[in-house]
Amino acid sequence: MSETTPPIPVDPVLDNVVIALSHTTEPRNIGAAARALKTMGLSRLALINPEHPRGVHARAVAHGAVDVLEAASIHESLSDAVADALVVAGTTTRRRELRKHAHMAPHDLARRLVEHAAEGPVVLVFGTERTGLTNDEVNLCRYVSTIETAQAQPSLNLAQAVMVYCWEIRKAHLEASDAERIAPSRRPEMRVSHPHQSTKMPSQAQLDVMYDHLDAAMGALDYTPREREKFLTYIRHLHMRAGIVDWETQVYHLMAKRILKALGAPAFRGGSR
Repeated sequence: MSETTPPIPVDPVLDNVVIALSHTTEPRNIGAAARALKTMGLSRLALINPEHPRGVHARAVAHGAVDVLEAASIHESLSDAVADALVVAGTTTRRRELRKHAHMAPHDLARRLVEHAAEGPVVLVFGTERTGLTNDEVNLCRYVSTIETAQAQPSLNLAQAVMVYCWEIRKAHLEASDAERIAPSRRPEMRVSHPHQSTKMPSQAQLDVMYDHLDAAMGALDYTPREREKFLTYIRHLHMRAGIVDWETQVYHLMAKRILKALGAPAFRGGSR
C-alpha cells in the first residue's frame, strides 16, 4: 500500500530543477535522495538505469517522500534524461584532465542553476556510487562541481551529496527571491539579439543534433573518429564556458550543410540519438 504523504507546494523555479542519479546500485540511496529533495522543496527526480528504484528498501528510506520516489522518471541513458534541459551540471570528486581547474563550489553552482531555472529546466547529475560520472557523462555537463572534503575521508555517500546540493539550491533560491535578483537576461549568452528571431537557450537535445551535424561534416572531411571526438569535446567546452543561444546553433548547421553539399556527401537527416 502506498504511503500517504503531503504534496510539495509548487515553486516555479524549484520545479525546474531536476536531480538525476546515474546507474545507482543501492536502492536505499535512491530513497534517501528522494527524501532529501522533498525536505528542500524539490520534487523532480530522474533515474538512469537504476537498480530496484521503487522496492521495499528504497521506500523504507524515503519515508515521507514516497510521492517523489513514485513520480521519478526512469531513463535508459543520460542523453534521454537531459534532452529537454537548458543546462546540465554534474558532480564529481575526481579532477578531470580537461576541466580539472574548472570545478565550482556547491554554493556557486547552486546560484547558477537557480538563475537558469528561472527560464527553464536544469538538471544536476550524480554518478554511480563506486566510480561517479563517466567522462562521457561529464562532457554533457556545462558546469562541474566538487564538494571540498577532508582528505582523510574524501568521498561522501551519494545521498549525503544530494542533500548538500539540494540545500545549496534551496538557499540560493531563497536568497535570490529575497533580493529579487533572479534575472536570466544578465547571463552573457542572453545579451545578444537577432533582428528577425527571438533569443532563447537551446535544449540539450537541440545541441546534440547540432554536434551530430558537425560530426557528419567532419566525417566527410576524413577526420578520424578519434579526431572528431576530440574536436567536438573542445567545442562543447567552449560553448559551456561562453554559452550559446538557439539561432546561433543555425550557424553551425549551415556550415556543416555547406560542407556536406560541397563534398557530395549525403545530406544530414537528424541526430544519431
